Amino acid sequence: MRVLLLGGTSEARDLAAVLVEQGVQVTSSLAGRVARPRLPVGEVRIGGFGGVAGLRRELQEYDVVVDATHPFAQGMTRNAAEACAAEGLPLLRFERPGWADPIGEWHWVDDH
Repeated sequence: MRVLLLGGTSEARDLAAVLVEQGVQVTSSLAGRVARPRLPVGEVRIGGFGGVAGLRRELQEYDVVVDATHPFAQGMTRNAAEACAAEGLPLLRFERPGWADPIGEWHWVDDH
């Protein structure tokens, strides 16, 4: 199985390590916005795809896509959903759990 792992997060690095350990062929894709990124195990590509069209071309090499990008990377998440739908490729989305108030430790305010 060939997996394209859209990442750059610590969770994506952890997932890449688990998949590679199990013999899965993983290519992690990083946006390239960090000068010295912590690279995951497996193959790594750095840089954009050139939008949905570029991502669709890249997807020809993979069996499944895992979107483990940062929660603020909404553009990449949208592009991945559109490209995978167009190519009929499975897309899995890994989402970090939201922050939760640890019972009274946060102080909510009406304005900044």
